[in-house]
Amino acid sequence: MTKEDVLTRLQKELSLPRLTIKLEDKHYSEDEYQQVKAQLLSYFEDYVRNIEN
Repeated sequence: MTKEDVLTRLQKELSLPRLTIKLEDKHYSEDEYQQVKAQLLSYFEDYVRNIEN
C-alpha cells in the first residue's frame, strides 16, 4: 500500500481523522503497516498519556 493508503487506514482504525504524520514515500507491506501503527500507539502511550496523568 502507498503512504496515502497507510495514512488513510490509520485515520480510520484509530478514529483520528485529522492525523497527519510524515511517512517515507514507498510501498508498505502489511507487516510494515503494523509496525508503523505499533510505533504510533507506543508514542501515544509514552508521551501523550503520561501528560494526562
